[in-house]
Amino acid sequence: MATSAAAAVAAMAARARRELLESLSDRAAFDPEHAIALDLPSQMHRRQLDDLIGRGVVHDAGNGLYWLDQPALELDEQRRRDAAKLMLKIVLIAGAIAIAAGTIVASTH
Repeated sequence: MATSAAAAVAAMAARARRELLESLSDRAAFDPEHAIALDLPSQMHRRQLDDLIGRGVVHDAGNGLYWLDQPALELDEQRRRDAAKLMLKIVLIAGAIAIAAGTIVASTH
């Protein structure tokens, strides 16, 4: 049950992030001169905006206006992909170790 709840929250966060990035991109808010106001329909959208600002992907231009730093977004996405690849490697290695340990234990009995 907790796993499905966590998955639901992760999906909501991903959707809010995607919606914010699409809003900025679709309206060509790529520099302070073209900054736009964002619709933040939920607390999840606010949290994702705060995270994107913290990562340097979105910038606050003041007066409730924001813009998207495309090079920073590309770098952030590459870091996220690299982190996912690393986690996958760790899981695969741990699985291989568990299988090997299970095989060793089984062969000694």
